[in-house]
Amino acid sequence: MPELPEVEVIRRALAPRLRGRRIMAVIWGDKGLRAQSPPEKLRAGLTGRRILRLLRRGKYLLMQVEGGDTLLLHLGMTGRLLLGPSPGEKNLPHVHLVFDLDDGSRLLFQDVRRFGQVLLYPPGVTPEPLARVGQEPFCRQVTPAWLQGQARHRRRPVKNFLLDGRVLAGIGNIYAAEILFAAGLHPETPVGELTLGQWEKLLAATRRILRRAIARGGTTVNDYLQPGGGTGLFQVELAVYGRAGEPCSRCGTPIRRVVQAGRSTFFCPRCQPAPPGPLPPDA
Repeated sequence: MPELPEVEVIRRALAPRLRGRRIMAVIWGDKGLRAQSPPEKLRAGLTGRRILRLLRRGKYLLMQVEGGDTLLLHLGMTGRLLLGPSPGEKNLPHVHLVFDLDDGSRLLFQDVRRFGQVLLYPPGVTPEPLARVGQEPFCRQVTPAWLQGQARHRRRPVKNFLLDGRVLAGIGNIYAAEILFAAGLHPETPVGELTLGQWEKLLAATRRILRRAIARGGTTVNDYLQPGGGTGLFQVELAVYGRAGEPCSRCGTPIRRVVQAGRSTFFCPRCQPAPPGPLPPDA
């Protein structure tokens, strides 16, 4: 699933090319997505409207159009947004939504597994999925002390805490592993036991890793592509994710893989030593 850096890369690539464009037609495919507004609602709410801005909130894209409506887009597991000239994409498979634009270009929503979301909201209504989204990692409100307060009295592993989008928005499995390695924290460390100094290192690592990933165009492991069809480049810089058995770049110790909450977790047992005492439940 695209995480914050990938969605931000997509937003930055599309925003200047979509801003001011008028949607001339909305074409819906034969198969639906996991969550979608009815085609007739999309056509009525978007056809003839100019695109004012493209924003990001966590892993969601928000397209604001004339009249105040907001189109929420979530790429799910395998979704892609591709922008190109018309009509060269006629034979592209798994395209479920097409926006014809007034400059002759087309914005396509391609999704092999159809877990994506395309939802249109009227003015003044906060998209329901966003009600559960936490703070942006770059937000000024997010400080080491704020994070420590969110984690106080909790025993859950720090990896699971980072993945909780109700606290911090947009961090997924890949970047959680890389952030914890950069901060020198074992993924099963009880989150409530972290010191303020450890939170300072963790927050600094979070922002550094996410900024670097954005600058490198995101991480392409399976399905992610940039709007022009190119791959991200951050995967060549991954220190631990997907590298089980390979030597740690710092100390040479083989990277380990464990399963937490049904997801693979990668870490260096020497650079990220396990905390003393019993480990918290994997929840």
